[in-house]
Amino acid sequence: MIDIWSVIRWAHLLAAIAWIGGMLFILIVLLPVVRRAMPPADRTVLIAQVGERYGVLSWVALSILVVTGVLNGERRGVAWLHLLDGEYGRTLALKLLLVAIVIPITLVHAFYFGRRITRLAEQAKEYGDDPALAAERRRLQRISGMLSAANLLLNLAIVLLAAALVS
Repeated sequence: MIDIWSVIRWAHLLAAIAWIGGMLFILIVLLPVVRRAMPPADRTVLIAQVGERYGVLSWVALSILVVTGVLNGERRGVAWLHLLDGEYGRTLALKLLLVAIVIPITLVHAFYFGRRITRLAEQAKEYGDDPALAAERRRLQRISGMLSAANLLLNLAIVLLAAALVS
């Protein structure tokens, strides 16, 4: 029978799929294609547009994950003040710690690096690709790529910990 708790778990899983699936799609499908098919400034602008579109989905998904995660914890009777007392609580605490790391990484990636890289790419398209600006864009893209990789790995670890919580 489908009850409210089944719907809450379903929403949690669906949000996780949207959150991580989008990252995997961009990394495994989109980036390799645009790297071969487009000049650097054009592909940066396209990736920025995809990022803006995915950003809406990802923030909705992250919000759903947080809300349904708290509800799932309440349903399981998690003693939030005594989280580190048992194995389940320690696993959940580690998962929550990783979530607390992922959120600022996501914010910095989207609102600092993403915007600066996009602005430099738009300048290159409008005024020509100045070598100094192109070098700065590449530098920021390398850092952004490292943040994206760290974010994805942390999120995959979160999913692993989630699987451990239900086993």
